[in-house]
Amino acid sequence: MSCSTAITVAFKSPAQQQEFASFKLADGLDVSISQLPVEATAAAAASQASSTGADSSSSSSGSSSSCFRQQEFFKHLTSRRMGHTLLTTASIPSTQEFMRAHSMVLPEGAVLVADQQSRGKGRGGNVWTSPDGCLMFTALRRLQVPGTQAAFINYVVCLAVVRGIKQATQHLVQGGLDVQIKWPNDIYYSGVKIGGALIHTTWTASKFSVLTGIGLNVSNSQPTTCLDDVIASLQQQQQQQQQQQQQQQQQPAAKVKKEQLLAAVLTHLEACFDQFETQGFAPLEPQYLVSWMHSNQQVELEEGLAEPAGSSGLDGGSDAAQQQQQQQQQQQQQQRVTLKIVGLSPFGFLLAVDAAEQRFELTPDGNSLDMMQGLIRKKLN
Repeated sequence: MSCSTAITVAFKSPAQQQEFASFKLADGLDVSISQLPVEATAAAAASQASSTGADSSSSSSGSSSSCFRQQEFFKHLTSRRMGHTLLTTASIPSTQEFMRAHSMVLPEGAVLVADQQSRGKGRGGNVWTSPDGCLMFTALRRLQVPGTQAAFINYVVCLAVVRGIKQATQHLVQGGLDVQIKWPNDIYYSGVKIGGALIHTTWTASKFSVLTGIGLNVSNSQPTTCLDDVIASLQQQQQQQQQQQQQQQQQPAAKVKKEQLLAAVLTHLEACFDQFETQGFAPLEPQYLVSWMHSNQQVELEEGLAEPAGSSGLDGGSDAAQQQQQQQQQQQQQQRVTLKIVGLSPFGFLLAVDAAEQRFELTPDGNSLDMMQGLIRKKLN
């Protein structure tokens, strides 16, 4: 980790500060302890907001301190432990890398928030674009669940993000914003990606150490769209309807606060993890399926027939003509199969049925950036 990385640590209560004092981060880090956010109050939050500016999504370029308002965050945080140790930084290569390097020494529920990342991580080691206006964080939770349940951790996280977004936007749009889950770990609104999750798990001391990395487009309209844009559009529609009925003046669009959004997501993440740890994924699955994009979705799989190409009597000394014939046979033996997605399999993959209601488990082939492409089917009894 670069020695130029400046980290500010704040705590929800003195208990977390005392606990943190027993941990040691890597040498060379510029770590400062914030004394302000202990048992944050609304008055203190307002004071900090006036000194840092009301828009927490503004760029931190040229500043060594994060724009993330600690007091505002703690004011909204209602979790039992998640988020009570808050690490913030203006810029870091990757929140996920930092938390992985320090996961053994950080307290339960610690979260790192960055204004900017230079090497943000996505699925499969891909780069996650980290523009200004994006809420980027990684949170630590240790879970005591069977290894067979590990595949469902991803889904627990996505459900918590959906719930958190809905709660944090209820005061902005009627009922809150209903976002959807694209399997396995992307967050969409109206067919457009606005966020995603990257989960890293390790097994230590009979528990899973789970690092939940989240990126959510809050005020950055690029590269796709963001929560502020979506809410502004919905607010405009609602105001137009009200104007038609009551002739009211149109009000400027309110914006999502990163601090309130993170507090809501972490609170729901803790609640979902608690239930998952004690009851498994079964009670969460119906709620997850309500929020995902794939119920009754038709998918087409292209796959080969049982007999492999090149086994039709051609001898081993094939020349160019024989190779061409083999390629033609292989192409002819490809078939397209249409399946309907109906849920999740017992192992955490997609569950689908064909026209005869035969059940199949669909798994990614590992060759596509979009895991809904290149699926492989396995017949289930």
